[in-house]
Amino acid sequence: MQGVFRVYGGRNAAAFLGTLVALVMLAGLGFSPVVSAQPAGVVRVGLQASGTFSWVLHAIEYFGIDQELGLRIEARTFATKEATELALMAGEVDVTVDDFVNVVLMRSRGIPVRAVYPYSLALGGLIVRADSDIQSVADLRGKVIAAASLSDKSLLVLRVLAASRYGFDPQFDSETIAAAAPLMMELARRGEVDAVLPFWHFAARMVASGEFREIATVHGMLDELGLSSDLPNLLIIARDDLDRATLAAFLRAVDLASERMRHDDGIWASILAEGLYSLPDESLMPSVRARWEASLPRQWNDDIVRGLVELVEQMVAVAGADVVGTDRLDADAFSTEFAF
Repeated sequence: MQGVFRVYGGRNAAAFLGTLVALVMLAGLGFSPVVSAQPAGVVRVGLQASGTFSWVLHAIEYFGIDQELGLRIEARTFATKEATELALMAGEVDVTVDDFVNVVLMRSRGIPVRAVYPYSLALGGLIVRADSDIQSVADLRGKVIAAASLSDKSLLVLRVLAASRYGFDPQFDSETIAAAAPLMMELARRGEVDAVLPFWHFAARMVASGEFREIATVHGMLDELGLSSDLPNLLIIARDDLDRATLAAFLRAVDLASERMRHDDGIWASILAEGLYSLPDESLMPSVRARWEASLPRQWNDDIVRGLVELVEQMVAVAGADVVGTDRLDADAFSTEFAF
């Protein structure tokens, strides 16, 4: 019998640190780590605790897609991105979701992975209070802006746009601060920051509440920069040694789940009931769902990869390699084997 199996909490950090130490010692002795081959039809997925990939895996199980395709999906949730990377390095998981820069960084650390498929455009927007006098990016000079981190991709896109089109860099000509999404929402509500760049689902919730409005989406910023608004922020990353037929079936399952989620109300109620998303005001769920649908990728091909390479070049030119995390995007870290 096939199915989706979850191990929430997974192994603790100390266990993974031990694994990493062992791997480093083996590498120093000239040995490659021995990884047990996964049986065909089995995919081990590493989930990040606050990520939305769990929604899709739940939908695969909810709709019985795993059984339709003869897949067995073993899902394990990790508290941090670093723990997920260690599990990938050790061969304890085969697949995860991460952003377009981190796949390059993982490969530079010797993890045998590539980005094989777009997961989500998943970019947020620039949000202000409903009564704010800020109308556009041009009005942000001298204002206080909150983002998830100073290396947040949405903030980097904003910096590229402001520098190239409006003649100022928010990092130096405004004040930028890092804050978690709930905190940035509260700071904006109290007027302690002028604009925020929350994750996409928080942007949906804030706008739907009526307290805030969106003055620019990150997709719109990419358009204004002359880049494709179809550039994915999050991608499915797979180990190179994962059986290709199994990987193809898994990606097919993701596609089928996403398509059925678009037309089924029950799965969204189930996501809340299963505790996969914390939403104090459940009346806002339709707005979250609508933005999730708008973030579904529409294409994956060499042009999209070239667009990501160009975007990183522009980010590095404005913010520097230290902030972006890399001085260039290695196109070899992306595979269009499953292009559409």
